Amino acid sequence: MGKSESKPGLLVSFGGNALNVPESDHPHQKEEFKIARRSLEGVVELLERGYRRMILCHGNGPQVGQIFLQQELTRHDFPRQVTLDVCVADSQGRIGYILQNVLDNLCQERGMERKCFAVITQVVVDPNDPAWQKPTKPIGLFYSKEEADDLAAERGWVFMEDAGRGFRRVVPSPKPMDIIEKNILKNILDSGFIPIGGGGGGIPVVRTADGDLCGVEAVIDKDHTSALLANEMGLELLVILTGVDHAYLDYQTPEPKPLKKVTIKEMEGCLERGEFAEGSMKPKVEAALEFLRRGGKKAVIAHLDDLVPAMEEKTGTHIVPE
Repeated sequence: MGKSESKPGLLVSFGGNALNVPESDHPHQKEEFKIARRSLEGVVELLERGYRRMILCHGNGPQVGQIFLQQELTRHDFPRQVTLDVCVADSQGRIGYILQNVLDNLCQERGMERKCFAVITQVVVDPNDPAWQKPTKPIGLFYSKEEADDLAAERGWVFMEDAGRGFRRVVPSPKPMDIIEKNILKNILDSGFIPIGGGGGGIPVVRTADGDLCGVEAVIDKDHTSALLANEMGLELLVILTGVDHAYLDYQTPEPKPLKKVTIKEMEGCLERGEFAEGSMKPKVEAALEFLRRGGKKAVIAHLDDLVPAMEEKTGTHIVPE
């Protein structure tokens, strides 16, 4: 990683916990800025080392959950329902502002003339995706059976029982098909800036018969959108940062085995054997493989705090075509 060599373009995909404030009695909003600073220090170090073409993507699970929870807790006083697509847009604006503010400040402090731009990003999904018939993504509060039945009748929501905790709303998680603002993001990237896009997987929209875009009640997986965006931008590397330092075999056993450097074929075998948990590591591995099959050179899964060591191949799971 010397400064003289040409650096590949990369997309860094932060998990939602990149800004998540640990639970406390009275957390302050400013804590998110402090946590973002820790998360982005590795990004700034890569910029200093000569990585010019970089896009940031972020999750929004904790944040959109808070937005949804706030409206549910006040639904009797403020009955107007805010749809999920608008909740995702709200979270993109909030997180994008924090990342943009913190990254610009870090660059300024280090004497670097680099700026970033957060783009509210819409992502097209297929109205015929099988995911619509099988909602699986839990969001919001837990309800009693009676409350769940009332809300299902009133709002058309689908609920799933969580043993011992009640009933929780579940929504579809369709695959991303197209990123509406991809040309805007590419123009920002080509102009020497750092785009922030695809937050929370993107605002889910479908094309109507007359060509309009219409928001829908769904949650798109952030890592699948990150992989698609990296391919669309012609980037060589996809780095997925999460809460563990590797993808593991036998993860919930006394002797988990970290995967370090593996091929597409080897990871496909792991998927077929059911090595990775649904809703956790499995979508990350699937997204990494999609990125590589569409022409990416390498995908890395690593801990949120280990961006630079992962780029130096000192940690993380590194997946290569062969």
